Amino acid sequence: MDIKTRSLIASFSLHLLVVGLFFLWMSNQPSKSLPEPIKIHVASFLAPAVVEKPIIPFVAKPTPAVTQTVPKVQPIVKNIPIQKRPVAQVSVVVPMIPSIPVTAVAVQAPPISVPVAPSTKETPKVVVPPAPAPNVEKEFLDAHLGEIRSLLLQSLKYPASARRLKMQGEVRVAFTLNADGSVENIKVTESSGFDILDEDAMKLIEKTASRFPKPTKSVRINAPLGYVLR
Repeated sequence: MDIKTRSLIASFSLHLLVVGLFFLWMSNQPSKSLPEPIKIHVASFLAPAVVEKPIIPFVAKPTPAVTQTVPKVQPIVKNIPIQKRPVAQVSVVVPMIPSIPVTAVAVQAPPISVPVAPSTKETPKVVVPPAPAPNVEKEFLDAHLGEIRSLLLQSLKYPASARRLKMQGEVRVAFTLNADGSVENIKVTESSGFDILDEDAMKLIEKTASRFPKPTKSVRINAPLGYVLR
């Protein structure tokens, strides 16, 4: 008989001893008088009751303690294969993005320039003549030439030597009248035939120029002067 079996028998005997002692103690206790409850017998419906025999407590003899040397058991290390745990699969729920309605936009294509073949017929070109520039000199002479002549005739004095010698004739004198009223470039364009009369005509223009109307810009004037004896 091995050690494990002996231990089981000893434990079982000890339990039986404890139970027997408990029942023995219970039987020696005085019974208390309690009001007897009302009992309903159903013996006619049930099988006859089995009379239980009194249990005689079994006193087990103590077994001598047996001392045995238990050999040391070295733990056996086994190579247990490591099982790989299954990798937990994580499911990612992607939220649905609501579709945005796309409105069609009409894109206008850039205009394409198509080269036009030149026509064989030449179209006549309309040449518009430029507008004539305003002739300031002509406008000034039309407006003031008569006034200048009148001023020259009023200031003209017949030279005494020419009168004594009975010299007479017409002298044409050209000169430039500036915007400030001064004169320059005085020249005799048509002589009277007498130097005395020609020189007197040029001096007359220099003396009378301050009374002439002033133009907006320089103009060229050609004025005739007649020396006539009366």
